Amino acid sequence: MNQRPVYIDLRKIKLPMSAFSSITHRLSGMYIFFISLPLFVYLLFISTLNKGSYELMYESLQSLTFFTVFVFFSFSVFWYHILTGVRHLFMDFFHLGESLKGSYYSSIFVLCLWLVSTIGFFGHIYL
Repeated sequence: MNQRPVYIDLRKIKLPMSAFSSITHRLSGMYIFFISLPLFVYLLFISTLNKGSYELMYESLQSLTFFTVFVFFSFSVFWYHILTGVRHLFMDFFHLGESLKGSYYSSIFVLCLWLVSTIGFFGHIYL
């Protein structure tokens, strides 16, 4: 008789980097759809309401508050989703990085590019 596992401990599974990239791309897409998109629409609505509401939103985003960190985190997730999406497009259309080694290195490259660009962008604003 075959003994099947009762549960899967996800902490013990070693995922390849390309699988991690693919899973986080899907999770970031869900975050964008359910969290970032309503937030961005709200910010667009507030910024176009009148001059006073635009200035209030601008000033509130200049100070480091929970709301500002939340907005910047949402933009960061959106940027990550764009970068990993471009990676997937390169793999699908140009057949670049389809091997295990190529997908590993492209995942590492996209993750490093995202980290450096995000830290550079947010560091530029607050430093």
